[in-house]
Amino acid sequence: MNSMNRELYAYFDPETEFEAEVLRGESLKQAFAGLQETLVNDTLGETETLALHTPVKQAANEAAGLAWTTAFPLLVFPTLFQEKVDIARKQQGRAERIKARSTDLLMEAVV
Repeated sequence: MNSMNRELYAYFDPETEFEAEVLRGESLKQAFAGLQETLVNDTLGETETLALHTPVKQAANEAAGLAWTTAFPLLVFPTLFQEKVDIARKQQGRAERIKARSTDLLMEAVV
């Protein structure tokens, strides 16, 4: 058998139990809304730039839309949201650098 395709067998003691609440319907929607609100508030609390507040909220909405297309939106959402926030931060930083450079060029042209 190829070492890349070997089968793994899991063994659990007979006493091993897993308890997990299955969220569906309204309880899933409420849990998702709570998660989204918590992540957005935490991210905004860490964000010093006011210009990023709207992009962070937009990132949350985009990530939520994508997460709901999966079978496990609560599991997928935090990572999607973080990726979207990282992109928004990079775009904001680039915009600030362009604005600063443009201001410098304008000041040179005026002088």
